[in-house]
Amino acid sequence: MRRDPDTNRPSVDRSNLPRGMRPELILYVEDDDDNWEVAELRLGKTYEMVRAANAEQACQLIRERRTEIDLILMDIELRGSELNGIELTELLRGNNLSNLLHLPSYARNLPTLSKPVIYVTAHGARFSAVTLMLSGADKVITKPVDFADLQRALSQLLLERTSG
Repeated sequence: MRRDPDTNRPSVDRSNLPRGMRPELILYVEDDDDNWEVAELRLGKTYEMVRAANAEQACQLIRERRTEIDLILMDIELRGSELNGIELTELLRGNNLSNLLHLPSYARNLPTLSKPVIYVTAHGARFSAVTLMLSGADKVITKPVDFADLQRALSQLLLERTSG
C-alpha cells in the first residue's frame, strides 16, 4: 500500500478507479507547513490532496501526475523557490516568461496544463485582479482562507471542467 509522504496516510490508488468514482486530485503548491496542514484537514476528506512545497516539486509532480491532477491551488509567494506562483502558472498556461533572465532547468519544457488554478494567497492586494487572471488563474482566494468560499469555488470549477 502506497503512503502519502506528508501525512503518512494510505494514498488512494487512483489508477484502478473509474474517473467518476475517484476523488478529484488537488495539487496544492504551498510553502507554509501550517497552511498545508489546515487545507489538508479541511479538504482531505473530500479530495485527494498532494502538496508541492516549492516550484521545483510542483514541476516534478506536474510532470509525473499531469493527467491525474484535476485542479491546482497555488500560493503566490513561494519562499525559497526561483519561481513564484504567478510565474509557475504562466508556464503551465504556455506563456513565455520573457521577464526572467534565467529559467530554472526544472521548469524548462514544462507541459502545459488547462486544469483550473486557484490562487490562495495573502498577497492578493499586491496584484490587480486583472494581472492575476491574465496570468492564468481561474479564481483568487485570499488568506486567511474562508474554507466555505474555497469549497464553493472548488465545486464550481470542477463541475465546469466535467460539464464543459
